[in-house]
Amino acid sequence: MSSNAARIPPLPVENFNPEQAALTGDWKHLTFSRVLINSPRMYRGFVTHLAELVTKTCLPPRDRQIICLRMLELCGDVYELTHHLTISRNAGLTEAEITAFRTGEGTGLTDFDHLVLEATAQLQRDQFINDTTWAALATRYSQEQLMEVVFLAGCYLTMAMLTKTFGIELESAPGAFEHINTLRAYT
Repeated sequence: MSSNAARIPPLPVENFNPEQAALTGDWKHLTFSRVLINSPRMYRGFVTHLAELVTKTCLPPRDRQIICLRMLELCGDVYELTHHLTISRNAGLTEAEITAFRTGEGTGLTDFDHLVLEATAQLQRDQFINDTTWAALATRYSQEQLMEVVFLAGCYLTMAMLTKTFGIELESAPGAFEHINTLRAYT
């Protein structure tokens, strides 16, 4: 792997054209937004897909965060993982749960938590959930929820590819991270 230097620099907000400003809206302080907005077409499609998965999911917030945290950890992502630590706390997860979801180990994990962790690992490793794991997930999840597991895991695998390949760095402006967290109305 190469350096973590920014390959696609974040566009300064003052250089946004009207379309870019409209697309990013209040999220203009998010470095991820300021990098992806270099391609308004890709931003529009990807961020719409991401918002649908994260804010309108039919998965319980805990399960969503198990998938996000584990996938980001497996991929070695720093940027999105840092944001999802805060999202996880906002969703009411404890530090012990967050650590367990990241590592896949911990005394507080339920049998179903282990199952969701295993499904996530299979998707990262094989891009496929095996029949045994799928059937076990189906004892609790609807067909739509089963589909969302795959969509969500795939989305966060893509997020890791984007942040790592583009060299997206954490927000450094004073108050930026705190401002971003005020925009997160979902848990």
